[in-house]
Amino acid sequence: MTRQYNVVAINGSPHEGFGNTSQMVAMLGEHLSREGFDLEEVFLSQHNIGYCTGCATCLEEGACWVRDDYKPVVRKVLEADAVILASPVFFFNVTAQMKTFLDRSLGYGHRPQRDWKPGLVVSVSAGYGETSVADYLSRVLRAFGAFSVGQFTAIAVSPGEFIGREAVEARAADLARDLVRAVKEGRRYPATDQDLRYWQFMSNLIKENRDFMVADVEHWQEMGLFKSFEAYVGQRRSHPTATPDIREAVARGHREQPQEEAGTAAPAAAGSRPGTPGNARELLEMMPQALNPKAAEGVTAIYQFEVSGSETFTAHLAIHDQQATFHEGPADHPNIIIRTPAEVWLAIARGELDGTTAFLGGQFRIQGDLGLLIKLKTLFVA
Repeated sequence: MTRQYNVVAINGSPHEGFGNTSQMVAMLGEHLSREGFDLEEVFLSQHNIGYCTGCATCLEEGACWVRDDYKPVVRKVLEADAVILASPVFFFNVTAQMKTFLDRSLGYGHRPQRDWKPGLVVSVSAGYGETSVADYLSRVLRAFGAFSVGQFTAIAVSPGEFIGREAVEARAADLARDLVRAVKEGRRYPATDQDLRYWQFMSNLIKENRDFMVADVEHWQEMGLFKSFEAYVGQRRSHPTATPDIREAVARGHREQPQEEAGTAAPAAAGSRPGTPGNARELLEMMPQALNPKAAEGVTAIYQFEVSGSETFTAHLAIHDQQATFHEGPADHPNIIIRTPAEVWLAIARGELDGTTAFLGGQFRIQGDLGLLIKLKTLFVA
């Protein structure tokens, strides 16, 4: 049985159903429904939600004491597979209805959800403020455990009078597709500086006010959020691709590069060479012709290439007395072995792929003297 996904759109517009905000939400809904997503639009103007009194009871005891329609509405948001926050611009900001709802959500802003869900924001103005409102709504999405997959903005004065309606509709299709993919594939977007600033600010605020932010302290301790930023965003810090040895070799290569050659060396790790090779074997055969004798002064080394992919072969280049020669097969005692797909090394040589980036990204591997890999940049020139 195909699962039915639920998206909840909180609409802060008082123009229920016919306003431009509703029309934009409907554009999203049309595409979402085709993917098996139910879109429930909640009009805040139809609900009795009182102002936040700033009493901080939600921070101390974990829940708001006011009895009105807020809790049933926010429950829909928290239980949805994805959330949309939508508001037109009223006097450079969200509407009073939306701001009231968000103010009442202060406790959720202090206590992050356990899981993240995709979210979208929608904002329309008469010509000023929709992007800043969209930025604001994107930031507050995190209060409901959501991350923004995009901002849907437009300019329109009268209902339906969009500037560039075709572009607006196309944008709706793109964003709906992104939202669907994020939900179905369980995607997360990379953490941002705003996530980091929030975690730093909120963790410090709660620690310094632990005497009355009791519910907040318990929540953060239970989830282990005080321990690390990674715990908050739910994303682990990856192992560095550049070890201290690699960083030192790169730095040493730059220091040893003659100043007059700086900025003129070929950017590809494999260097450049005369002509245009049709494959990796031709490239290696041609590389001796592109040897820079000045850079090769004092260099005695054997570069062995173990090529895979569309071509499979082993060959090596021998550098001695400021000359280079190509040889089929493996060498007896290579100083460095470069294991690479043919396509990767060709792309590097043609300048289509940065050699350092490819290496650090694991697109090719080496064994032996890393310094010789760095030196390729100056050994072979156009």
